[in-house]
Parts: sequence; structure tokens; C-alpha cells
Amino acid sequence: MTGPSPTRYRRGFGLGLGLTLAIASTCGRGPGPAPKPRLPPLVVVLPVEHRDVAVEVRAPVDLRSLVQVEVGSKTLGYLDAVLVDRGDAIKRGQLLALVRPSDLPEQLTGARSALAQADSAAALARADLDRATALAPKGVVSQQELQQVTARHAQAVSAAEAVRAQIGALAVRLGETRIAAPFAGVVVQRRLDPGALVGPPGGGAIVTLAKVDVLRVFISVNERELSALRVGQDAHVEFDALPERSFKGKVVRLAPNLDPGTRTLDAEVDLDNKDGALRPGMYGRGAIVLAVHPGALAVPAGAVQFSDGRKFVFVAEGDVVHRRQIQTGTDGGSWLEVTAGLRDQDRVVTDGVDLLAEGMKIRVGTAAPVASSTLSAPSSK
Repeated sequence: MTGPSPTRYRRGFGLGLGLTLAIASTCGRGPGPAPKPRLPPLVVVLPVEHRDVAVEVRAPVDLRSLVQVEVGSKTLGYLDAVLVDRGDAIKRGQLLALVRPSDLPEQLTGARSALAQADSAAALARADLDRATALAPKGVVSQQELQQVTARHAQAVSAAEAVRAQIGALAVRLGETRIAAPFAGVVVQRRLDPGALVGPPGGGAIVTLAKVDVLRVFISVNERELSALRVGQDAHVEFDALPERSFKGKVVRLAPNLDPGTRTLDAEVDLDNKDGALRPGMYGRGAIVLAVHPGALAVPAGAVQFSDGRKFVFVAEGDVVHRRQIQTGTDGGSWLEVTAGLRDQDRVVTDGVDLLAEGMKIRVGTAAPVASSTLSAPSSK
């Protein structure tokens, strides 16, 4: 009887030995530690906010005086004195400067002498007329002579009145050598010093005055928003020099036509400045309130994602989030008005948005509250 071949025996022995070693090795190691489960992302969730949203149009502005004039002399002469200087507050009718006229006093003296002669001639003509009138019924004076005497009297009276009017005009011109303020305001610029020749034709302005109790700004409005613009609408202006204050006013007038270069229309807003805090030339940003959306929904700007021209937020439902498309209105800088896509009771993810995807589970954390912005920006649809 023949036994197994040596080759087959060696193969079987090697296979059995390998299996035995593998089992022994596995039994020696024991079971390994199981991998830890990955935790859901930690996010901050807040309910949608309700606020009265102001729809505004905004533009950079320069503060200007409501009234500004160059004050000069109507009378030719030399400047005797300038009684005010730059920055002085003045009252209406206050004396600003004195002018020494060139020949007005001599003209006035001559006119008064001429008036005395004219009055004498008029008195003599009146006496002749009275005498002729008394003698005419007796036939001593003819009708022709009476008419001539009457005409001479009328001419004399007219001449006296003309000289009297000339004296009045010279007195007015002499009074105009005292330069008075036409309104209450402030001296913006002192342009001439005593000794300068003033008045027509070569004289210039002596001082520049500005009315500063009420100032104005012009807010440029795009033609797309003109349909909502009205006189009387509320406005407010913030200036770089006074960042802690907001100055309120109203639209008082609108330009009749648009600027052909910019396609904008200027809306004038007057600002009260009785406390003197504002100065002409200040730079700032003005806004006109076109409409107010009461109780509108708003979300923090950081909660909104942009993709392919669309806007999305993640809405938390329990421990799961869902990606929802929204439409926005007014951009308030730190927040956005939501016009479609959210409901009153919805809760949106405000922090940790970049880690999320549709249907993902979340862990809700807390964040320090952030004060809501009280200023709104131009509407953007």
C-alpha cells in the first residue's frame, strides 16, 4: 500500500502551521478601541427680528449757508474804518464799515443853496400869480398875461421840487457811507482794509456775510427713486466732524430738473443751527426717508449666504438645519430686511453658517447679544 507523497505532506503542514500562527496572533492582540463619533457643528441660532425699517436714499453732502452775500459800498470813496472782523457774530442793522465820500458833502451843500434860490423864485412867482389873479377881473391884466404868470409859477414850483428831490438823493447816498448788516449772521471774510477805494466802478466787497442760524444740504436722488420723493419728507444728516450727533430736518424744495451728467435731482434739506454746532463747509452723509416698513422681518447680515445671485439662510428646526432661499429689501449694514422666504417664528443660524449643509444636525450654542443698528441704508432689491 502506498503512503502520501512527501510534497503533498509538506504543503499541508505549511498551510496548517500558517493558520495556527494567524489564530494565535489574533488572540494575542485582543479587540482594538472603537473610533469616536464626530460631533455635529456648534452654531448660534437666533429668532428673526421684527423692526420698523426705514427705506432711505443716501448721498454725501456739503453743508452750505442758507444766505451768503458780499457787502460793498454804493458810494464812491475811501474806506475810513472796518468795524468787524472774520468770525464775528453780527445783528441785523449793525454798523460794519464807514466810507469817506469823495465829493458828496460839497454836492449836498450846493444842492441846498440851489434849493434856497428855487424856493425864492417860487415865492416870487406865487406873488405875481396872486397879483395877476386879483387884477384880471378888472381888465388890468389880460387873460394871456394871466396864463403866462400861472405857467411861470408852476415852473418855479417844479424847479424847487426837483432840487429838493436831489437833496434827498444826496442825503441817502451820504447815509450809505455807513455800511450796515442786511441780516443777522457771521462775518465769513474781511476783504478790505481802511484806505482802500470802494464803490463803483472799481471798488469790491468789503466783507462777506453768511446767515448761519439755518443751514442747508443738497441730497442727490437717483432718477429711479424720484417717484417716492416728496417735499416735507423727514431727513437726517451725520457729519464727520460730529460723529456722535445726527441732525434732523425736512425736504423743503426739489430742483426742477435733473443733472444731465449724473441723472440725479437735488433735494434741499434745511437744518436748524441755533446752537451754532454746525459750520458751513462741513462734509457728511445725508439721508431722506422715502418710506417706512412697520414690523418688517430682519436677520443679521452674517446669517445670509450668496450663491449664483441668490441669497440663502439656514433655518433651525430642532437639531436639524434646512437651507432656505430668501429675498431681501433694505440693507441696514449689520442687518438685512427679509421680504420673502421666512416666517415670524423661524430661527436662523447666525454664526457657524459656513460649516453647514442641507439637513445637517447641529449643536446650538450661545453668543453675546449685539446691539441693533439704529441707522438704515439705501434700499436694495
